[in-house]
Amino acid sequence: MKKFIRDNVHGEISINEDFIIELIESKAFQRLRRIIQLGGGQFVFPSASHTRFSHSIGVYHVICKFLENESVFKSLNSNEIKALKCAGLLHDIGHGPFSHSFEKVINQKHEEFSKRIIHEDYEINNILNKYSINPKEVTDIIEGKHKNLVLSNLVSSQIDADRIDYLLRDSIGAGVNYSKLDLQWIIRHTMVHDNKIVFPEKTVNSIEHFLLGRYHMFLQVYHHKISKAFDFTLEKWFERLKFLFKKGFSFKNTYFIEVLKNILEDKKLSVEDYLRLDDYTVIEFIKQSEEENDFILKDLASRILNRSFVSVSSSIDEEQYNTYKSNFPYDTNYYFGIMKESSFNIYEGDKSDYSKDIFILSKDEIKPITEVSKILVSVDINKKFYIFVKNKVE
Repeated sequence: MKKFIRDNVHGEISINEDFIIELIESKAFQRLRRIIQLGGGQFVFPSASHTRFSHSIGVYHVICKFLENESVFKSLNSNEIKALKCAGLLHDIGHGPFSHSFEKVINQKHEEFSKRIIHEDYEINNILNKYSINPKEVTDIIEGKHKNLVLSNLVSSQIDADRIDYLLRDSIGAGVNYSKLDLQWIIRHTMVHDNKIVFPEKTVNSIEHFLLGRYHMFLQVYHHKISKAFDFTLEKWFERLKFLFKKGFSFKNTYFIEVLKNILEDKKLSVEDYLRLDDYTVIEFIKQSEEENDFILKDLASRILNRSFVSVSSSIDEEQYNTYKSNFPYDTNYYFGIMKESSFNIYEGDKSDYSKDIFILSKDEIKPITEVSKILVSVDINKKFYIFVKNKVE
């Protein structure tokens, strides 16, 4: 069986493996069509409506391109290649509604659910076993724990198939030019040395361009204040819902409460229940909550549905913030907060796992890219953001 997919990032993607086609056609993978890649970013960049589905297929494609490199291909056996392709395709299968935005609501990272789905979902597990693909080997690659570092380098490192695709795809979706990348040049010159991916010194400029593009994408797209405002409002909507549920509030619409019951009771979600959730279902639940007899829940729901989020600013001072807060007539816990920007450098390596760094082969010696590059020394920009409502809630 062979399939072709037309893609706005990579052009024509050819899929030659039956196991990949069957995984794509599984219910758990099709669910990714209903999860927007950028979450709250869609409210900033109207054209950024691409999904985790297209991104995951893109990652699979980039891995296939890396496997066209003779040095990479020869470093892996046939079973490792199958597991690697599955890991690329399934690495994001555990994303919840609105991608990263949902992680704060359930206090669990999507990577944990990716692992659980691969091991516990009957259909996914059945396909892997049918083709003699070890689910643990797939999740070890995704988690960067595989004994063969080449596999982990290709899926979970500082310059991997995941980052390459999401930067290209997200920049196109957002309509910005930060992440143009000479993908073929980098792949063609990739080498395997001492059981890890390395790059010759002549690729440093291209890699610097990639890392700078990623840095600007984080500043201008991923950390956009409107995205932060959406995340905060969604989180507070769930917080209010949980408060009312635990208080014994009588909801008009009980179906969505039943679906979210384990979340509201702080219980562990089953894989089956988790896979019922996507952007569409949560938006429908938010619509239903507009009909409830609780002003704050209705107001937060309306703000999400009508893009009227709380304000987020790093330019006001604490005195102005406190003035807004003291003049606000309702429970400020749902409308005010202080958010510190997470630390982010152009490149700082992976202090927890040295093997995930970018290595350059320079004069027959392998060095971390920070010892070769002259520009990857910039410090991160830390900001404090105030979350507030200027005007009285009507």
